[in-house]
Amino acid sequence: MIDPGDLLLRWMSELGKGALPDVKQGMWWLAGARCPDVEPGAPGRWLRDAVSLAYLDIDWRNRRWCAAPPVLTRLPHARGLAVLTGSRTAAFEKRLELAVQDGLVEVFRLPSARPSRDLPLPVSLFVQFDDEAELKECARGLGVTYTPCFALQGAALIPPVSLEARASAPEFGKPLEWYDLDRRTYQWVRRPQGDGLYRIRQGDGKRVCQVRRDGDWYATGHEEGIYTVLGQQDPYADVLRWLPDKEPGCELTGTLHVDWGYPLPDLHRRVAALCSGLAPRINELAENLAYDNVPKDVAEKIADSLGQHLTENNE
Repeated sequence: MIDPGDLLLRWMSELGKGALPDVKQGMWWLAGARCPDVEPGAPGRWLRDAVSLAYLDIDWRNRRWCAAPPVLTRLPHARGLAVLTGSRTAAFEKRLELAVQDGLVEVFRLPSARPSRDLPLPVSLFVQFDDEAELKECARGLGVTYTPCFALQGAALIPPVSLEARASAPEFGKPLEWYDLDRRTYQWVRRPQGDGLYRIRQGDGKRVCQVRRDGDWYATGHEEGIYTVLGQQDPYADVLRWLPDKEPGCELTGTLHVDWGYPLPDLHRRVAALCSGLAPRINELAENLAYDNVPKDVAEKIADSLGQHLTENNE
């Protein structure tokens, strides 16, 4: 029987695109049938991880999603390993199975660990190769796009978070939430508490985020809004930390730790996750997420684009 995470990805790959509320209903059906310990926030976390791993692309504001095209891309400084990501239709899985049987490609399947309160993620598919020409030929044989190294290319193109789209002020007396950076959560407020990040429920039921700065209002996303406000208040907030790997020969890479309550935006998460091809590890005690195999320069570009100083821990 196909595992729940792989089943979800197969289903969404075959659908191709759709509305987030509809797919979340399907996720809850699967949770009821196969994952009895799942918590209410599990579908949202699964979708964010799926975006990070380049399985899906999501327009959060308009609540739409689409399956990402399958891509084969090298991992940075990973000694001949590439990750095969994107959608996985039944036809694609058949091509991959035949390629493995014919000895044209060697594939390793590794899971991303998740607690029982979350929906399982699809297994990550890793391909071993000797040189780039071999990897390109593998991509052609599987009918997928080859990208030399998305993590390094994406890091070079990450734009800085900024406020550009002006928005109207919230209607007086309407429900309003203010993001408390210290408590790392939204708090109900009667009126704006000065500059900061706010969440507003519109007449159609959608919740949108806006930043208030110097009395003006700007449209934003949740993650971008957090770092926009944080960068202005405290660029040395110490919410992003990089720990170099200790294993000999792996000094160029390390682990990027991101504190809970300060989630990376979609593109930043994808760059960080595709350094290893796995979803970030969850550190319950330290209250952070850990992205493995992240080169220091990639971690620095992520932090710089978010207006934050990257703390390096060599202990």
